[in-house]
Amino acid sequence: MTSYTRRNLPADITIFAGDFASQPLAFAHLLDTAPDLDLTHVEVIQSNHTARLSAYFSPVPTLPTDGTLILILPAAHAGLACPVTETAHLTPLGTFRGTVPHLSATP
Repeated sequence: MTSYTRRNLPADITIFAGDFASQPLAFAHLLDTAPDLDLTHVEVIQSNHTARLSAYFSPVPTLPTDGTLILILPAAHAGLACPVTETAHLTPLGTFRGTVPHLSATP
């Protein structure tokens, strides 16, 4: 049986705010905005923001506490710049330095 070691790797995470009735609607809007985005590396947070953000940030940045937050992790897109831009439904809050978990096989 292979064992794994978890490491938190530094990452620049782009955050947007919006107001979506559900996660599927947020994902659909993201696909309309950036069709090549890998949604497996996107977090849509509709409630309990601080607890969910603490998985990526320490300390948690000051962000709006209502509405929907969308975190675009670096693995969601090719290249350095996030392809998602401001839309009628998304407001960019900025890029914040955080961490993403990475599992590697323990030798």
